[in-house]
Amino acid sequence: MTSLPDTGPNNAVATSLKQESDQIPNAHPPTPPGLHLQIDFSYRKFKNLVSEKANNTLTPLYAQRFGILKPQLKYDAQAPDGTAPTSIGTGTIMNVSISAECTLHGETIDLKPLKRWKTQYNYLSRAFSHSDNGNPVPITWVTETSLKIWDWVCINSATQEPIAKMSVNLWALKQVGNFYFEKTKEELGQWKRDEVVVTGLTLLYVMISRINNPLNLVGSMVAKPGKAEGGIETKGVALTVGQHDQAKGKSV
Repeated sequence: MTSLPDTGPNNAVATSLKQESDQIPNAHPPTPPGLHLQIDFSYRKFKNLVSEKANNTLTPLYAQRFGILKPQLKYDAQAPDGTAPTSIGTGTIMNVSISAECTLHGETIDLKPLKRWKTQYNYLSRAFSHSDNGNPVPITWVTETSLKIWDWVCINSATQEPIAKMSVNLWALKQVGNFYFEKTKEELGQWKRDEVVVTGLTLLYVMISRINNPLNLVGSMVAKPGKAEGGIETKGVALTVGQHDQAKGKSV
């Protein structure tokens, strides 16, 4: 398996797959059967368009715009009736720090690295909380790469259940990639879907910045990873792929 160059010597998930990689060449986490979103880059408008894909039909749901000043990423919800889009959130990439920040529906989400040199991030989510008092739960993003595909897997760290997979085509000129959710659109709900799209795309461009920004090397050396905000600690998860092509979470 060929790993995408990261900010450290090893890719986050490539290490955990070392023993299986000989038996399963270019193994990737299985594609979830639920909601499917397609990410397309528009050169004319210089933004990503995220659309629901069903029966070979695309229905626009989000637009992600780029900017030079912070916050560099801005997310809009596309109205189904063609009216003006509504802003739902932003994503901020730090110049030195390897942490990142999102805003979603007026709330701030701090994206914290679990490792200095591996692509593992976590944050606290209220959208995926099942407690009566609304206490946030830790959500983790981990990755696996090959020469062509960069897979990002979103996992509920408390239950170890996969939520979604974002597959990015490293060589694509227009169709950037896809979101594959475990649940259907109706089961998932809009707020959870919004959170996965905003945090997933923000982390994608955080890592692209880390790969190309030498200042983030300094940020990696002084980072304090491994602990989510709010005093709730999480061990995180690393993705493993078994011989029956089933993904599961494993504490790291």
